[in-house]
Amino acid sequence: MMIQSNVNTSSFKNSFNHMKATELQHKKASREVASGKKVNTAADDAVALAISQQILKQSNSLKKGSDNISYGIDATKIADGALANVTDSLGDIQQNTIRAMNGLYSESDRAILQEANKQSVETIKHTINQAKYNEKNLLDGSSGDINIYTGTASATIKEADAKSAIQGLENFDVSGNPDKIITEALDNAYSSINSIRSQIGAEANGLEAAYASNNNTAENLDAAYSRKIDAEMNDSITRMKSSGIVGAAQNMALKNQMNNQENLVNKLFEN
Repeated sequence: MMIQSNVNTSSFKNSFNHMKATELQHKKASREVASGKKVNTAADDAVALAISQQILKQSNSLKKGSDNISYGIDATKIADGALANVTDSLGDIQQNTIRAMNGLYSESDRAILQEANKQSVETIKHTINQAKYNEKNLLDGSSGDINIYTGTASATIKEADAKSAIQGLENFDVSGNPDKIITEALDNAYSSINSIRSQIGAEANGLEAAYASNNNTAENLDAAYSRKIDAEMNDSITRMKSSGIVGAAQNMALKNQMNNQENLVNKLFEN
């Protein structure tokens, strides 16, 4: 009888072990179906989890960097739009200056043109002062270089001092002798503003390229993360159903085994 008891004890132990393994498989498959991920804990795959978390960290950093870059792009667009208006005003000054150099114009005519030029200079100064992003002035030379962290590196929007560029226009006068009007101040303002605008255009192009690169890299990282961590739902569902069926069958078999053991014991006592 002792041999029979040992055999039954071993059989029960094996049955419980099989049931436990099936239960673990069922729980794992259920977690995958519920979360959509095949790696939910370090116990599932410690290496895959560590790698996937690093990939996710890098992807998130690039995405936040793209947000930063987008702010920089917006700032360059504001600055460039303002400089376009400045260029238009310089064009008005140039036209008035050319008219003032006409010897057929009277002194009063040139005085009117000079007043118009003064108003254009004021408009330019107002435009420069109003070119701001988040209360940071972009064109008056007060901001210094602006660094944009891209997630993996930095881009720079260099200080733009349009106020100094048009400083020579403060004393630019077209009201005197038309033969003695000197356009050097106007020419210098044009050249300086165009130089600043070219610089901002190059920075905008660089930021656009960094933005596209960030998004492309982040997209590839997300795909890599998905391959590492995402469950194959059809497979997970199949395993969940299969382990559920197996578990139910194992439970039934164990129950029958226990009933048979109980019946055997009862018969022994009856004898």
